[in-house]
Amino acid sequence: MTSDFLTVPEPFAVQTVEREQQAGREWLDRLPDLVEQLLREWNLTLAGLPVAGNVGLVWEVRRADGTAAMLKVSWRDAETRNEAEALRRWDGQGAARLIESSGAAGALLLERLDAGASLTSAPMSAAIEVAAELLSLLHVPEWSGSEWSGSEWSGSAWSGLDDALELESHAPEPGETYREPIRELRPDVERAFRSAPHVLLHGDFHYENVLRSGTSWKAIDPKPSHGPGEWDLLPLLRNRFDEFPPGPQLLPGIRDRLESLIAATGAHPERAYLFAHYRALRDADYARRINDGGFEAVATAIADATAS
Repeated sequence: MTSDFLTVPEPFAVQTVEREQQAGREWLDRLPDLVEQLLREWNLTLAGLPVAGNVGLVWEVRRADGTAAMLKVSWRDAETRNEAEALRRWDGQGAARLIESSGAAGALLLERLDAGASLTSAPMSAAIEVAAELLSLLHVPEWSGSEWSGSEWSGSAWSGLDDALELESHAPEPGETYREPIRELRPDVERAFRSAPHVLLHGDFHYENVLRSGTSWKAIDPKPSHGPGEWDLLPLLRNRFDEFPPGPQLLPGIRDRLESLIAATGAHPERAYLFAHYRALRDADYARRINDGGFEAVATAIADATAS
């Protein structure tokens, strides 16, 4: 092992510091020592440089018996704190198998999947079939209910939206084209969300987050919560967006993919369209606020395609 293996990629470092400023700097400063401690405790050897995600770093490692695994260390926030619990619940069925975890360190030791073979390379029809099969494994019913109310569970996907509702309570400003439809839709969406059966949601299920595992596929990087299964479909419309036909065929293309997902998963069509439309409007509003024109265009197209 060399110290270079513990070097934090610069873009990830900048992004992390910007998240929480002083707290981000302190976490980055502690990260090399934290990884060294995990390597000792779990008897691991680093086998390569880290790969950066949005809120975490992943290293390929070797276990004491020589088998390959992946060490993931994440910034602890509302999106990541339930990951280990969800992975335990799935137990390798549909998602990467969890070997070890440390909640205090925000660390997971996971089975090694083929990072070079994601579902982005599969033909769309095959990718949708695989996605549907995995969602059937991941969308386990809410069991006793006590797990959701425990300290490690933040609750439903709807509670995550509630955290940002203050952004909708302000009076519209010039150029805010999404706030009013969001406000109008919210009661209907909340009613549909609360009345539907709830399952364990992946939270960020898309083609790039599905990797080859031998002859099968498994999901990675969940942002778990619970809610209706249709809530997990929107990222499958955002991802591989450039494969939709351009021009006047764009919106029909989005609808065709959603219809294929509904048929493959057995989703409730009305909820699938309603949730996709509402979430896309919120995405577009967020993209406008951070001045991300590309993401806004994607979100707006999905919102238009799924409007009733």
